[in-house]
Amino acid sequence: YGPRFAPYVGRFIERGRALGLGDVLVVFCLDVAALEECRAASGICIRGTPSILNKFTLPLILLQHGLDVMWLDLDVFLFQSPTPHVLKQQRSGDYELLISGAFAVDCVCSGVVFFRAVPRTRKWLEELLVWMYEHPYEHDQKAVSAFLRAGERVAFDEALPVRPEEAPRWAFLDPETQFVSARHVDVAGWTGDPDDIVAFHMLHGDSDETETSRQFAARNGLGVGYTPLMDLFFNRSDSLPELYSTAALPHRLSEELKEALWRSRWPTPRPLSPGRCNETVPMNW
Repeated sequence: YGPRFAPYVGRFIERGRALGLGDVLVVFCLDVAALEECRAASGICIRGTPSILNKFTLPLILLQHGLDVMWLDLDVFLFQSPTPHVLKQQRSGDYELLISGAFAVDCVCSGVVFFRAVPRTRKWLEELLVWMYEHPYEHDQKAVSAFLRAGERVAFDEALPVRPEEAPRWAFLDPETQFVSARHVDVAGWTGDPDDIVAFHMLHGDSDETETSRQFAARNGLGVGYTPLMDLFFNRSDSLPELYSTAALPHRLSEELKEALWRSRWPTPRPLSPGRCNETVPMNW
């Protein structure tokens, strides 16, 4: 929602439709502008109101109706349909939750999350949602990490309503080459064959626009702010209409898009033993 995101809703839908996702891509529109953009693109539109909790309310409702859910932030550009890649990994370990992560360390990123419609996942997400409602000062991604016991903390372990053994069986989506992120923070990025990229998370949110993130981006030639990446990938209807009407890979269509993608590329593989995410201090300590 809002002027930083609503203008891109239409192309987000068109790209999904070009990848064969038109019948399953549901857009949660949190203001009138986003809803109008969604309807103009003939998307599947659901009206909501602005709240970070809505990142979890709609998935929970769909899970309660027996539907597996894959959440995508709007600043995720799909290179390929994620469905076959996610289902292959899910079945390989009978996972109940898959989530994107950072390149250099094992930190969760809740910009891309797959929820399996099983009782344990539904209960876990319900407990997380209630806890976040009762603790509005805490960061949602930290809460997800804490409830998965993935490193970050929002409370003493014994104070969380979900015990470790009650969390879903979960794993990281491949953060090295498939489900990757822009190197706007020092632990993000990608490497490998760009043809293997499934989703590129541009980290367009306010939490990645801290002064430290801006300084890191500037030092590494990544620019400041994140509107340019959104414009590059989601505002090319005039110059690159095939980006939203075909499954063509963006770096094969445009040198400009290739260069933008390469600015986030690491020259080395992901560490074999990436560090654990920092045990952050809960906000109420």
